[in-house]
Amino acid sequence: MIDVVEFIMQFKFIIVFYLVIIAILYVVRKKLDIQAKIIVLYRMKWGLKWMDKYSAKFRQWVILLGYIGTGIGFIGMVVISFMLIKNVIDLIITPNATAGVALVLPGVNIPGLGVLPFWDWLVAIFFVAIVHEFAHGVVARAHNIKVKNTGIVFFGPIIGAFVEPDEKTMRKQSDIVQYSVLAAGAFTNIILAVIAVALLTFVTSPLQDTMLEPTGFSFAEYVEGEYPAKAAGLPVATTVTGINGVDVTSFDEFASELRSSRPGDDIIVTAAERQYTLTLAENPDQTGASFLGITQIKNDADMKDAYTSGIGKVGYTILEVLNGKGKGGKGFLFWLYLLSFGIGLFNLLPLPIVDGGRMAQVFLHRLKGEKKGEKAYHYIGGFFLLILVLSLAVPFLLSLV
Repeated sequence: MIDVVEFIMQFKFIIVFYLVIIAILYVVRKKLDIQAKIIVLYRMKWGLKWMDKYSAKFRQWVILLGYIGTGIGFIGMVVISFMLIKNVIDLIITPNATAGVALVLPGVNIPGLGVLPFWDWLVAIFFVAIVHEFAHGVVARAHNIKVKNTGIVFFGPIIGAFVEPDEKTMRKQSDIVQYSVLAAGAFTNIILAVIAVALLTFVTSPLQDTMLEPTGFSFAEYVEGEYPAKAAGLPVATTVTGINGVDVTSFDEFASELRSSRPGDDIIVTAAERQYTLTLAENPDQTGASFLGITQIKNDADMKDAYTSGIGKVGYTILEVLNGKGKGGKGFLFWLYLLSFGIGLFNLLPLPIVDGGRMAQVFLHRLKGEKKGEKAYHYIGGFFLLILVLSLAVPFLLSLV
């Protein structure tokens, strides 16, 4: 039975956030546009002057990047469509297959990734939405297409943003111009994801490493089943510092020593100044390889003295927020990458509710004519909507069996 008080305390920020959203929606209820009974639109004029300014200042560059984004958009559409279909087939054929689609919501444990912190989600979604919609508007204005409104959209608990180009003007443009406007949001989301990964890999993470002294590694969970670490009582979230009398300061060093052992061998693992004897199992995914039965492994480290106080501590704290090394290995830049890349690809699916659907519609109208193209568009959109629902529902239904 769920402890209500514990539930409220665990998700307090999320609950307060959605209560505020509900209150705001109630206040502006007369200005809301409700579509299909579940989609709520709130139109504004925010950002329109910025779009005019930057589309005029960098018009040729914006047009060029829009055309490049079109190519990336169609490639992304093919890739994400193939991956989604393959994922459903794998889930049906192999019930233990990992789900390739999941709702990434704050406070929810995402398989293999951990829990997305509320504040990381909120700030990341803000950046992702602004970049996505601003890109649509700037490319539209670069082609002299009027942008009537910007706004916020609510699809159940999922919050997003939108821009609203003048549809009559938009449909009179050449196909390539329409593609470039439609693909701009997803393209810039992918660029944002690449920037986040580059910063994490080449700037913030290496800088934080210079402030740390490696101490060993730890793990967050046991692999399901009776495997050596669990059987020996090796504690979760405890720093491992040695194997067979050899000191280690990272998991790579530990794994290097472990390679000389085989399944069935006994090893001695040092953790929290205690020693644990483990009889190694065989890796279920690699014949002949040793297996401990641990997952969500991360290297542990202590701050150097120079960064425990003053300006040094402030700098370290900022880097920890960005990198997340001190909170399970996932920080803001990782979640920004994941959300931006995931939302970018999702928007390229040939679904009626996203940009990829409109791109597919324009393409099919040109290929088959307006009447037959529209019919094909509805069939394809319905098919991928079914595939998306199956991707989300099949893992849940299998978990109940």
